[in-house]
Amino acid sequence: MSGMAGIGAVAGGRGGSGDVRDRAGAGAADRARDPTGAPLAEIYGRTAEKAAIDAVLAGARARESGVVVVRGEEGIGKTALLEYAAARATGMRVLRGAGVEAEAELPLAGLHLVLAPVLHLRGRLPGPQSAALGAAFGLAGAERGDRLLLGLATLSLLAEAAADPLLVLVDDVQWLDRYSAEVLSSVARRLRSEGIALLFAARDDYPMPAQGVPGVRELRLTALDRDSGAALLGDLAGHVKDHLLAEARGNPLALLELSAALTPEQRAGELPGGTLHPHHGPMSGRLESVFARRVGALPERTRLLLLAAAADDSGDLHLLLAAGRRLGAGVADLEPAEHDRVIHVRGDRLSFAHPLFRAAAYRSASLSARMAAHAALSAAFRQGGMADRGAWHRAAAVHGADESVATELEHTAGDARARGGHAAVATALCRAAQLTPDPGQRARRLDAAAQAALDAGMTAFAAHLADRAWPIARDPLVRAGLATVRAAVAQQQDLRARPEELAESAAGLAEQAPETAATMLLFALISAWSGGEPHHTSRLAARAAAVPGSSPMLADVTAAIAHLAGERPARAVPHIRSLVQQLAGTADPAIWQHLTVQWWCLWLADIDTAQQSAAALADRCRAQGGIGMLPRALLHLARTQLLLGRHRDVLSTGEEGLRVARHTGQPHFAGHLTGLLACVAAIEGDQERCTALTEDVLAGGVSERGIEGVYARALLDLGHGRHEAVLRRLTQIPEALTGHHPAIDHSLGTATLVEAAVRQGRPDLATAPLDRLRQWAQATGRPWTLAVAARCQAQLADGEEAERRYEHAVRLHRQDAANLFEAARTHLLYGEFLRRKRQRNRARPLLRAALDTFERLGAVPWIDRVRSELRATGETSRPQEQAPGLLDRLTSQERQVVRLAAAGLSNAGIAARLYLSPRTVSYHLYKAYPKLGVGSRNDLARMDLDRDG
Repeated sequence: MSGMAGIGAVAGGRGGSGDVRDRAGAGAADRARDPTGAPLAEIYGRTAEKAAIDAVLAGARARESGVVVVRGEEGIGKTALLEYAAARATGMRVLRGAGVEAEAELPLAGLHLVLAPVLHLRGRLPGPQSAALGAAFGLAGAERGDRLLLGLATLSLLAEAAADPLLVLVDDVQWLDRYSAEVLSSVARRLRSEGIALLFAARDDYPMPAQGVPGVRELRLTALDRDSGAALLGDLAGHVKDHLLAEARGNPLALLELSAALTPEQRAGELPGGTLHPHHGPMSGRLESVFARRVGALPERTRLLLLAAAADDSGDLHLLLAAGRRLGAGVADLEPAEHDRVIHVRGDRLSFAHPLFRAAAYRSASLSARMAAHAALSAAFRQGGMADRGAWHRAAAVHGADESVATELEHTAGDARARGGHAAVATALCRAAQLTPDPGQRARRLDAAAQAALDAGMTAFAAHLADRAWPIARDPLVRAGLATVRAAVAQQQDLRARPEELAESAAGLAEQAPETAATMLLFALISAWSGGEPHHTSRLAARAAAVPGSSPMLADVTAAIAHLAGERPARAVPHIRSLVQQLAGTADPAIWQHLTVQWWCLWLADIDTAQQSAAALADRCRAQGGIGMLPRALLHLARTQLLLGRHRDVLSTGEEGLRVARHTGQPHFAGHLTGLLACVAAIEGDQERCTALTEDVLAGGVSERGIEGVYARALLDLGHGRHEAVLRRLTQIPEALTGHHPAIDHSLGTATLVEAAVRQGRPDLATAPLDRLRQWAQATGRPWTLAVAARCQAQLADGEEAERRYEHAVRLHRQDAANLFEAARTHLLYGEFLRRKRQRNRARPLLRAALDTFERLGAVPWIDRVRSELRATGETSRPQEQAPGLLDRLTSQERQVVRLAAAGLSNAGIAARLYLSPRTVSYHLYKAYPKLGVGSRNDLARMDLDRDG
């Protein structure tokens, strides 16, 4: 089993039945106590915090899950609040955990401890989830996994454990490993109606797993006031109490521990105040000294065993004693620590009574002693058949470079890839690189770690690893990988583009791997565009022309970039089409290569093919654990769905992509995805939602990631007849940001600009954009693009020429079912044209066709506009309106669940597909059935749920 920082789990028992009361009116016998045996500081003050915890517990009992984050400095009372929650959890199952600093680089060990009491329930989970848990914890054969799937499996397992309401307490999150923190984050973000209360506690300076999750209550603890602190100290001499209050500065744990360390003479005030606390340094150091003194007072062999226990989070007493024998200690040496309440031993499990005892046991030991403890643990784990854990401890037992240990860790990365996914791979390879003496090998391992971190969605970590490797990398393959990572991070986080690095690295790789080099050059162009820096394009064209090699793919890339740099996009289309066909035929391309090809699929305006490819790409990201790549894949998919008029799918895809993008720190793709969601809101005439979605991304002005947001607001203005506002918005877009996504730019941007310009009497503003649209449409040859171009030309024409172009546009739309919204706009504009010419009979069928499509799309402003035109044609009988789509009654998540249920998937199958727990799926179906007027899956299967897209 691989693992990171541990969670010293106290297996699931039931919550206490007694109330934890405030000091006022409570006797000493009524006080709750923390694991050290001291009175809980939480019972003094903290009224608002206790109310918040009571509320989340009540919610869990009502089957509404909730998350509370408790923040504050060390010893401020975070643990006390968690203990308060445990004492109040009457009738609830309680699982506990706490991060362990010494185990900060051992993936998954901590998660195993917190789930161990309920792992026997994994057989109830969907197959992929059960397999992910089994593989992660060595309970089943190795299979490829990822942290998102493991997070879902963890949620499902906890949901199964919540037959009675469940309370999960995770203390000292700042000492959790990266992987465990990400899994807990995934759980926190997906809690809905499982009946789970999840409480985190961490220091102020640590980014919590649940940070930024809507609905999460954050409790930031500050110092106790003087009266509460004095009450906590109890019966002490006045000046002693004053001294301790000043020293502790309202920190309750400091008050408790410093007072507990006083001699009877000090407590009675028989010694001067200056002798009460001789330790100096920062507050954390003074607090730690209390625990270190307790540990330091124990016998030497006891301290050796505590050091070994602190160095490993498993809590396995047998393994600890096996390591202890190598250190010259045995089971009898644990008795002094147990007697002094530093540790607890229950059966074959050992745990520290307080996390600071663990920290003190580890930090107070010398470097050589810590290394010896890790070496003993390594041998014990190997003897116990857990080579991966042994490798991690062996790595901690060496000082400086050691290639043999690095090689062993690299081997464990292969196991981690199968068991835990990309995040565990990144962690293992990072440590292996630290131990690698040869710079070239170190760069190779850092490159592999960076790529794994990028795939795992650990963007900042990937950037850090790539930056460390870049100066020492010499191998062309390694430099190519690093350049790709650095460019991807720059794109995801809206940093300065790095197209030159990509081009340089592609040149070094052209002879060895021409397909990879070609894809890198295309990615370099995307990178330059995404960064809004068009001046890079001409320089990139020059660099591409100098890339060696004679492969057809490189020749197409060079020609395409040259034409695009020279603003000849129409001449670039044949080369791009050839590239897409060649790259699509590549055997098993990397996900980033697949993503690069996907960009250009939509550029060619073949929406159906682009949609199928994007859907397959998103499925591949999920299946291979490429959560870091998933937002980009879902962005491509949502764009095609918008152009196909499948607005409900846009909402489902866009919201999923937005959640993952925010979760993995990718503001670039989050911006694009919010813009697409805003486009749907704009078409529907929902001004409040459209404005809210685009407010942040447009706050600093127009950027490449905000381009869809601008189009959304322009569409909203056009739908409400605010033509001057449309022109103001669209003409202020910098030219450097246009033309990179022509299917979107021309459909939502150019077509909207042309209509507003004509209505405002400013056709001159439409000439140049229309010319670019016409050239692109002719080059792609797709009927729908030619139809939009013909319609726009008709709006700028008069008389017979306008009518001829409108007729041509209508015929072209009939040849291509793509872009329903644009087809309806064509029908509406042509109908208006004919009505103005008093050809009412010819106008009515066109207007009715437009009305039918707009009603299917829920495009309220456009529906009103068509109906007004129909009345102007003299149509007195209102056209029969279609009933609202059944799916309109559901939330986007309910729609996804219902569609899959109607297709025959079980709750477990739906859960595996949507990264939900089976209980959450059941909840969504419970909510959806009455909205649809059905009572079973059989009823769903008989319904036409996809009638209106």
